[in-house]
Amino acid sequence: MKKILLLLFIFSIGKYFSQINITVTNPVAEQIMLGNYNPATYLPTTVLNFPDTIFKGINKRVSADTLKKYIIQLANFKNRNSGSDTVSPAKGIGAARRWVYSKFQEFSVANENRLIPSYLQFDLAVCNVPQHRDIFAVLPGMDTTDKSVIIVEGHIDSRCENLCDTSCMAQGVEDNATGTALVIELARVMSKYAYNHTIIFIVTMGEEQGLYGAEAFADYVQQNAIPVKAVQNNDVIGGIICGQTSSPPSCPGLNVI
Repeated sequence: MKKILLLLFIFSIGKYFSQINITVTNPVAEQIMLGNYNPATYLPTTVLNFPDTIFKGINKRVSADTLKKYIIQLANFKNRNSGSDTVSPAKGIGAARRWVYSKFQEFSVANENRLIPSYLQFDLAVCNVPQHRDIFAVLPGMDTTDKSVIIVEGHIDSRCENLCDTSCMAQGVEDNATGTALVIELARVMSKYAYNHTIIFIVTMGEEQGLYGAEAFADYVQQNAIPVKAVQNNDVIGGIICGQTSSPPSCPGLNVI
């Protein structure tokens, strides 16, 4: 009986802390993820879809200088804690996610409006904030007979030692401006090409408090029976110099590499 009560307690706690009211803010992006679209609508004028062409193109076009610019910009938001400022145009998680969204819009315009940006909004109390948003962009695939999607992801939130400290300097250069920058750069570079599968570039929040943004998207995918072919997660993709590019608890001590 005790075991049954314990299981019921664990289940109820899990449900209590689950994300609810998960919604996609752009209905076009949602329909594409569901496979309800005409692929011809999103074909580029010049279709570049040979694997060798794509491989060489991505390797050539990914720019270290551009990645550095993205990382610096993300660091300039000072504190990207999941509970940080959502109103300021220059600081906090709100400014950071709007900037990412604007980059996705910019890449879409540069590629015949083929990249479709959106937010994934969900309700969950994280660091005293009741509602949160992931940022993502959908690149429609050419073949809707196989509706499975490929996900390229990285989390945008940062933290100091205190889990919900929204006033500290938490630039999160390594953890995880690096991964976020790569997701953004891959969206820029890969949008030029055409792929059989739909690709979703997503930047999630709430990772530092418990993978909440990623879990919300996973719940959405499961609830809508969206098949997933592959996931590439980008978290801390460069080296760490403690005290310069990262701070405790993500590194053990000053100048430790």
